[in-house]
Amino acid sequence: MKILYPLPTPGSPPDALEMAIDIARAHGGKIRILSIVDTERIRSIEAGATPGAIEIAHDVVEEITARERDIAAESLKAALRRCGEAGVPTDGKMVEGDPREELVLASVDADLLVAGINAHFAFGGEDKPAGLALSLMKDRTVPVLLCASPWRAVRTLAVGCGGGERTLRAVGAMARMGLWKSGVRTVLLAVDDDSERAERKIAGPKEVLEEDGYTGLESVIAPMPKIENFLAACKREQVDAVVLGGFGEHRWNDVFGFSITGRMIREAQHHLFLFM
Repeated sequence: MKILYPLPTPGSPPDALEMAIDIARAHGGKIRILSIVDTERIRSIEAGATPGAIEIAHDVVEEITARERDIAAESLKAALRRCGEAGVPTDGKMVEGDPREELVLASVDADLLVAGINAHFAFGGEDKPAGLALSLMKDRTVPVLLCASPWRAVRTLAVGCGGGERTLRAVGAMARMGLWKSGVRTVLLAVDDDSERAERKIAGPKEVLEEDGYTGLESVIAPMPKIENFLAACKREQVDAVVLGGFGEHRWNDVFGFSITGRMIREAQHHLFLFM
């Protein structure tokens, strides 16, 4: 398994690296650490300078870029050292440019992207929580595992059963990698006031998981309203990680508003495995 871990900017929670290490250990995987210097955002300082201050702005940009390179290099060294201590095969690379473009390029041969929900990657820490990682999902580039902070091991997993194709794609992506296949309690969670309809929502994901060797699956049905009772069920079942089918194009602008995904990202209480 090839795990891509983009290094967050200083000040972001570092817990996602522990998740990447945990998965690599369990699956004989290798971690690729990507350290990005956001030169696009830094250069915008120079672009906004008045004609009389262009030379000064240029010097400032050069100074900031050099400083950010040093920080990125030190952060990369520290992450490589941590992976070495954990005995996990790892390599690392420092790149400069637009963070999203660099992440898309690096994701081409990755099986899984691991990042923190509250990690930031743009210069100045102005990017939205999980914004960079989620942007890759519009093109189904790679499954995304967003990690809550502080990190905790996954002991109970909930699979959100919405009844659609996105749910099956997310469950299938997780099952192909064999994530949390053993030693983890797995709950198939559907929200619906109609129990028969809820069972139909659960049936598809259950079949996919059982075909891939997942056993001991539990079914939990919660009544409407959807978001509140999904979250309440996760709390009641002491869920650590949740598998969700991401979001469709028509819901892109609502991802941080009226969706389970958006609510769970805002609250950052659970690890989230997402694929669209």
